[in-house]
Amino acid sequence: MALDYPPTLLSQEERSAIAEIEATTNILRLVTRLTNMRFAAITKFGDAELVICSVHDAADLGIGAGEAFPLEDTICSEFQRDPAPLLIPRVSHDQSFASRLIVKTYDLDSYVGVPIFLPDGRLYGALCAIDSRPVLFEDPDVCETLEIFARLIGCIFFASLAVKVESAAIELE
Repeated sequence: MALDYPPTLLSQEERSAIAEIEATTNILRLVTRLTNMRFAAITKFGDAELVICSVHDAADLGIGAGEAFPLEDTICSEFQRDPAPLLIPRVSHDQSFASRLIVKTYDLDSYVGVPIFLPDGRLYGALCAIDSRPVLFEDPDVCETLEIFARLIGCIFFASLAVKVESAAIELE
């Protein structure tokens, strides 16, 4: 018995969610390879918290998807003030970041991150990598590559939001 393709057993919203998970998981794995860091995450800014959307945690830090941290305790919060990429090879040597609670809690010593914007220009969150080891960023293309990944993530999330809005509109009819 042949199956129809695309499968009609999954809704458009379900297919979109699966594609989003697959794409973001692969991007996070690529981020850890590119940066030589063992943890990468996609985050979302809330009003007062930073929500972890997706992680690749080869460092076993124990930070999982769905967790939230007070925004002011994170390094990613800097993107709300200045949307420039941020590379910190030795967080412990940077007094403006070394005292942050997340740095102390997870004994972090390196950070790299870029903001994630949705295609309509809204700041969504951040793509970041962290490690308890110091990491030198020798590849001059690290920032540009991370910015490309962040744009892709923004487009993926924007498309997913559009599918959810469309599904909700259909349900109201």
